[in-house]
Amino acid sequence: MRILYLFVVMLMVSSCGYQLRGSMNVDGLENIIIIPNGHTSISSMLSQKLSSSVISQNQDYDTYPVVKINSISSQKRQLSVNSSGRVDEYEIIKSLDYEIIISENDSVKGTLKASGSYDFNETRMQATSEQELITNTAIDKVLTRKLIQKLRYNLKQTSQE
Repeated sequence: MRILYLFVVMLMVSSCGYQLRGSMNVDGLENIIIIPNGHTSISSMLSQKLSSSVISQNQDYDTYPVVKINSISSQKRQLSVNSSGRVDEYEIIKSLDYEIIISENDSVKGTLKASGSYDFNETRMQATSEQELITNTAIDKVLTRKLIQKLRYNLKQTSQE
């Protein structure tokens, strides 16, 4: 009976498309120069994932490819309110403007967006601020993953040409 139950549960989980996400493959993306716009957690995550060096905005570079983070903007808005008219949930939306410089004559600019939400409880402000921090970190991880995917795609396109 247990085996049948386990089989049904596994069948339901796999049929809905659920799958575990593995670690991101960053082979071939070492030694990329990262130029951040100030010290941000995204540039730190990117440097850590790619084992790359971070240089300052006004420092010269002589090797390619280069990932330049032009700006990161964050916006917080009310997502829902409760029956008494107080905020119940917030949404954080972040935009990352980037430039991938593949060579002296070849560069790609773009914008990546990610969002997340968290519950707001004014009686538990410590827990709420921790939830906001966790949500911001999760959004930064998503933006970092998206930027690495864009970098991999653009480098693959260039090598095929």
